[in-house]
Amino acid sequence: MGTGTTAILDHQSACGRGERMALGLARENINSMMDVSSKARVEVDMYELQKDSQYDTTDTMCQILPKGVVSVIGPAASPASGSTISHICGEKEIPHVKIGPEENPKLPYLRFASVTLYPSNEDLSLAIGSMLRSFGYPTTSLVCAKAECLLRLEELVHRFLISRETLSVRMLDDSLDPTPLLKEIRDDKVATIIIDANASISYHILRKANELGMTSAFYKYILTTMDFPLLRLDDVVDDQSNILGFSMLNGTHPFYLEFIRSLNLSWREGCTLSPYPGPSLSSALMYDAVHVVVSAVQELNRSQEIGVRPLSCTSPLIWQHGTSLMNYLRMVEYDGLTGHIEFNSKGQRTNYTLKILEKHPAGHKEIGTWYSNNTLTMNSTSLDLNASDTLVNKTLIVTTILENPYVMRRSNYQDFQGNDQYEGFCVDMLRELAGTLKFSFKIKLVDDGLYGAPEPNGSWTGMVGELINRGAGILREVPVTLEELSPHIATHYLTWIF
Repeated sequence: MGTGTTAILDHQSACGRGERMALGLARENINSMMDVSSKARVEVDMYELQKDSQYDTTDTMCQILPKGVVSVIGPAASPASGSTISHICGEKEIPHVKIGPEENPKLPYLRFASVTLYPSNEDLSLAIGSMLRSFGYPTTSLVCAKAECLLRLEELVHRFLISRETLSVRMLDDSLDPTPLLKEIRDDKVATIIIDANASISYHILRKANELGMTSAFYKYILTTMDFPLLRLDDVVDDQSNILGFSMLNGTHPFYLEFIRSLNLSWREGCTLSPYPGPSLSSALMYDAVHVVVSAVQELNRSQEIGVRPLSCTSPLIWQHGTSLMNYLRMVEYDGLTGHIEFNSKGQRTNYTLKILEKHPAGHKEIGTWYSNNTLTMNSTSLDLNASDTLVNKTLIVTTILENPYVMRRSNYQDFQGNDQYEGFCVDMLRELAGTLKFSFKIKLVDDGLYGAPEPNGSWTGMVGELINRGAGILREVPVTLEELSPHIATHYLTWIF
């Protein structure tokens, strides 16, 4: 058979995403299962882009065509190059197997279609919408790293437009400093935040949110990056953070552990960063893409003998078997490293799942599954619980003001430290609640000794100001008020917990 498959790789850093290794593993895996007497062997030619450029990619494709090729896979993260490859493959009727996000804006009608292993933009919107529905459609803010975000999540934005729920959209500027946007979100008291950015920018936004006291249990984050499992958030998350994302990786696949082991060894040989973060989605999609192409070629070979044909950018000749192979590609069903692979009539992935992960200091755990028929199952997690149910072994900061008989200093308070310096109705009540709900607390007198009043610039002083600022960066603590701790406590006690 000698499949002339070509893989186009993004420009690789010293610590690459493992795509070369994944292609090699796919080739070895397929060839090991072939009949020994068969002369057919799978070969994958690899070409690495130096940059995301239509001009350079056109030049690369014009070098590839004369060698004869049955399909082109990739690239994963070079949208301009990907569009160029789709156009040239379309003109030559060579199947293009995509492993990256859908183009924005969508490509104009192509004479010859492609298939994509990456979730469609519509599916991503539906998955996020399902999660928001499970949370009761809270007021939400969408933080975009690029303007294309509104096209990528068009279905999600449209759902908000036709409903009564509120979605505010905030765009990062060229400086990529999220501080002003996060402060606006905090001041607007929006607690559910969607971040549409790549993994590194998402980390940058979350780290800044942490500095602003915005990674407490009060907030929920949903990240759209499909490399969510690779994000190391040890310095951002704690036991009460709600940072959610998606994964396509199928840990039950028979080759999964060997795949990780091989990529880990390759990483340690070529990269000084440690530890190995895990397999990137693009490496797993590359592996699956080779299997999909070979499966389609094998099926096509059963009905007709196919061969490659040298083509040229300057000639109108097309590959005569391209249409047939594309039809077989659309019929492939395969269980791969990224789960079940099947395509609809548009060449988009269908009948697959996205795992919903929640970050923890030690990594992440799976808390639910989204199915591409737009159903969602969520496990019982801290997301479902009231703040009072999540207080066990937590330390709360109580900001208050001295007011008889609620909070007073003992007459000999200088002889005591911490909470023992204080007495009064609210102090007694806090001790009772702490014993019942198994939490600890620290009493902190508000810095300016005021209840709080609005300033001309829109900020607040006093306890209200500290609440709005969620501690003004003091710590990452559970944000609850006294009435959340007990239904029998009223706000007129003038003591707040954040």
